[in-house]
Amino acid sequence: MRDDLCRIGIIDIGSNSIRLVIYDTTLEGGYKIIKECKYSARLSEKITKDGRLERKDMNTIVPVLHQFKEICSAFEVDKIRAGATAAIRNAANSEEIITYLSEASEIHIEVISGHQEAYFGFLGVINAFDVQDGFVIDIGGGSTEITLFRGRRYQQSISFPFGAVNTNLMFSHGGNWNGDQVRKLQAYVIGRLVEHDWLNSGAGLPLYGLGGTLRSLGKLDQKMRDYSLPNSHGYTLSSETIDHFMETLPTIPYEKRKDLEGLSKSRGDIIVSGLIIFHTVYKYIGASEALISGEGLREGMLHDLLEPEQPVRESALEFSLNTIIRFDIRTSKRHLDHIFKLALSLFDAFGAEGDRDEQRMLIYVSIMLHRTGSNINHYQSKRHTRYWLMNSPIRGLTHRQLILGALIASYSTKSRKQKLSQTYKDILLASDEEWIHKLGTLVQLCIALDSTEIGIVSGLEARLHGNTLDLELQGAGELLIGLEDIENALKTFRNVWGLKVKLGFPSSG
Repeated sequence: MRDDLCRIGIIDIGSNSIRLVIYDTTLEGGYKIIKECKYSARLSEKITKDGRLERKDMNTIVPVLHQFKEICSAFEVDKIRAGATAAIRNAANSEEIITYLSEASEIHIEVISGHQEAYFGFLGVINAFDVQDGFVIDIGGGSTEITLFRGRRYQQSISFPFGAVNTNLMFSHGGNWNGDQVRKLQAYVIGRLVEHDWLNSGAGLPLYGLGGTLRSLGKLDQKMRDYSLPNSHGYTLSSETIDHFMETLPTIPYEKRKDLEGLSKSRGDIIVSGLIIFHTVYKYIGASEALISGEGLREGMLHDLLEPEQPVRESALEFSLNTIIRFDIRTSKRHLDHIFKLALSLFDAFGAEGDRDEQRMLIYVSIMLHRTGSNINHYQSKRHTRYWLMNSPIRGLTHRQLILGALIASYSTKSRKQKLSQTYKDILLASDEEWIHKLGTLVQLCIALDSTEIGIVSGLEARLHGNTLDLELQGAGELLIGLEDIENALKTFRNVWGLKVKLGFPSSG
């Protein structure tokens, strides 16, 4: 598996926590997480009043870095990249800290500037969403970065020296808040925002959020809503939801707040300070909605390391699918592309109905990933494919599209009699049920047409006449193996689409 892979460890020395993430990476810049470790250091709280991190506090970090290095060694990591953000960057003795930690741990540590931190966060987001324009906010323990991008290109950014940990110390009373304290922090944040005119230039754009504050708000909202797809990445927080949190969370005492379902105890005290920063920025820039990104600084550091000249992918979805196929699918891309070609020839025979571009995209995703479940069990692959896709690292899809792709890719003859959208009715549209069945049967028919994976059916010509579909298969060989699969798939396809199908097979010539 590691013949052409490079294993890279990224260490992020943050203001709140220190993390190690180990990735297997491909020559094309694709990656897969194989290990993650976290240590809650709360470095922001250890900075003295004169802005220093004392030697005794540095010495609490060294054993953590030693263990991270041992883990990297055990996993045979080829390269380590370590970066320190706000707590160390803004310390009065920053250079001394970096020199001491680098020498004591025998790991080269770089100081990530505020500009770099914002840029890396942007790289993480832009390669995980197919979006053209928006803002990125990264609320850390000791800093907050805001970035504007347009046309998938970085425009401007700013790093502020306040985050969830240090503002909690500055403005709250042990994690408890009253109205006056909330207003003081809001005024403090606005006082810094008004210094940058470009923050007013993108009203109506979406805001993509990084960091524990946003992930925690997402989990809390999902618990309250009993959300049917508990994935953080791509989860949307509406303006109404954000306002609701702002009205309620600061009024809950810390002792009760830390026990809220969906909120980790280690974040119970700093969730309000992070929320106030987030809400203030959200309102100030006039964002339309907030989306949570599961990828940020560490992935940005990785993109920058692997592809420093062209780190931004034109399509997050295509990049994500190619990476998944490389790591997780035991079949050739040539075979998958061939099935997709057959599927488009069939799909394009039907008249325009619904969102054709989205439907083509769903056909493509479903075909590219329909084999994922066979990694677990070939004979129950469809069941496993559905679960895998629902919980997969596919980027560039909304939660609704992710569910649709999973249901279409795992479609079976038994699916025809089921109401597949019922479990996810809080996310799916009423019209989606019909298209799950239509696209599901179409995809499964085209998969059956090349079940041998040797391309006996080289193409097809589909012509629709009223209620009859003429389906002429093209190819140089005679179809011998897989006929039963084709007949079963065709029967389900006919029933769902309500068509008579005249099927012409290729002959041996």
